[in-house]
Amino acid sequence: MQTIRFISKFFKSPITKTLVYANVFIAICSLSQVFVTYTVFPIPINFKNNSYLLFIFLSTYLQYNMQRGYMISQNNQDSQRSQWLTKYKKLLLISAGLSLICLLFLCNNLSYTSIGIMVGAEVVSTLYYLPPFNFRRFGYIKPFLIAAIWVVSCSAVPLIENELLTLNSVWFLVSQFCFVATLCALFDIKDSEEDYLNRINTYANRYGIAITKAICIILILLSSGCYVFFKHSSQSLLIISGLTSAITIGSILLTTDKKHSFFYYLWIDGLLIIQVLLLLLV
Repeated sequence: MQTIRFISKFFKSPITKTLVYANVFIAICSLSQVFVTYTVFPIPINFKNNSYLLFIFLSTYLQYNMQRGYMISQNNQDSQRSQWLTKYKKLLLISAGLSLICLLFLCNNLSYTSIGIMVGAEVVSTLYYLPPFNFRRFGYIKPFLIAAIWVVSCSAVPLIENELLTLNSVWFLVSQFCFVATLCALFDIKDSEEDYLNRINTYANRYGIAITKAICIILILLSSGCYVFFKHSSQSLLIISGLTSAITIGSILLTTDKKHSFFYYLWIDGLLIIQVLLLLLV
């Protein structure tokens, strides 16, 4: 009983709502994925690389707030998220504007190649929800499109900037791609009813939750398997990969469409942070 009260109080906390609804938590998740790249190779921590950490945090914060703020409609205007976003709209607009200004200055620390890649990723991210393109309506490729954007931004660009992008590092990129795609596919379970009403076919609402979970388990096993071919792999890295996969598979089995949205926004997304914590601990 006390546990239920604690969870209820935690979900209603202003701090929790700010982390989720203002997309601060997902920005921290993107930061953690850059740390994964920095740790695995390893990449030195210096002014240039620290600048990119701030760049990826602010760009994720800006893009997710643009997307989720834009997607408020008559169908969801009564939801807790929409009401919270409407209440703090002015403050969020100011923070988004400041983020954009900072990002323009931080671009000075990136090569023209990386700037071009990031601009391309931002354009695709915007077209994901902006009509008439609205890439989100292509439900079957949606998880893989999001995963590609994340891997390009959080892994490929840091490798390019540090001249570490090789044929061998592709195994790491594929592993991260499968890992992020797994989490994205799980989100389709949460959105299955909404996607169905919007006539978006996803694995969850077309083939069912059980099939979606099976796809997710295959993806996470592929993610772990890539480390077998990755020449940078050490015994500890293989252990970390196995632990990450085990925790993710457990989360897949626990996922249902009846779970509170914070289960997805804090725990499923939080697996991105757990991955880097395992790296730092092991």
